Amino acid sequence: MVTYENGDMAYKMSILKIQNLSKTFKHGKKVTPVLDNVSMDIEKGDIFGVIGLSGEGKSTLVRCINRLEQADSGNIYFIDENSKVDISTLKYSYLRVYRKKVSMIFQDFNLLNQKNVYKNVEFPLTLTKGYRKTEEVDARIKSLIKLVGLEDKCDAYPSQLSGGQKQRVAIARALVTNPKILLCDECTSALDPMTAEQILDLLKQLNKELGLTIIIIAHQMSVIERVCNKVAILSNHQIVESGLVSEVFLNPQTEAARKLLYSRHVVTKFHESKLIKFEFNGDTNQPLIANIIQECNILVSIVYANSWVVDDKIFGQLIIKLPYYDADIERLKNYLDIKEIAYKEVDDYELDSTSRSA
Repeated sequence: MVTYENGDMAYKMSILKIQNLSKTFKHGKKVTPVLDNVSMDIEKGDIFGVIGLSGEGKSTLVRCINRLEQADSGNIYFIDENSKVDISTLKYSYLRVYRKKVSMIFQDFNLLNQKNVYKNVEFPLTLTKGYRKTEEVDARIKSLIKLVGLEDKCDAYPSQLSGGQKQRVAIARALVTNPKILLCDECTSALDPMTAEQILDLLKQLNKELGLTIIIIAHQMSVIERVCNKVAILSNHQIVESGLVSEVFLNPQTEAARKLLYSRHVVTKFHESKLIKFEFNGDTNQPLIANIIQECNILVSIVYANSWVVDDKIFGQLIIKLPYYDADIERLKNYLDIKEIAYKEVDDYELDSTSRSA
């Protein structure tokens, strides 16, 4: 069991720990806050999503992690085996070593147009002093190109590739230095939905096969739902909520989280109605509504429903409006109790003028 700082267990299993990070941008006399006292703990093997509305500081956060931006205050610790390094204090010569362990892919791919796929993937290695291509290096480059599904595109140039293919090249290039962490800054935003799903599936595959820790910056809930096991929500330049995706999505605690989760769902208000909420936590397979209608002989109205897949398990929430008659209400509750189906009554409240949270 690895311990740090005289037995302190705070860094057990962590690979990246961010403490009280703050960043501002200055334009003349105007000072704009971008990150305000942000703290996060990334564990080895996580696919950690950071989500928030535009302008909340998501991209600045990932650029601070890679030291493309220097934070005003706070610490970023990179934990590798038994060592812990504060990268916010690293000098440039050591930063080059760090960036081999923490690679990054971008929204716009950042490929070199004058180089073919092979040369683009090789490029980070050529920046190392005394670099010499060996058979082993050549084999690694070709294996990574094959891993991302482009083995027949080694000699192609970026202008000959689709957006999805360009992002695959960028991923292979990021992996060529054998990193421990992959940073993804809006890596699917420039892609069509089907291609974006393929890229996300590739990232999930790399996480499982290589044990790669991945941090994904996104503004789309679908990205987080598809691949992440943990999530942090940025609002007002602060982390307002974080934890397992299944827990945060099922039971959001903050107004900012509820707005992000439910803003895409428009429902009708039901003042002074009894509402029941069901939560599906990955182990429910039964056709609940059909069974209620058939076995209780009552009709119910669905007010809100949503589901997503996390780690190949189905999670979701369902809110129904209870029938009008007291006898029907009691029959429904008795049925749910007998079947040991977890439920709770919820109030009718809104996130904004058109959306309801559960």
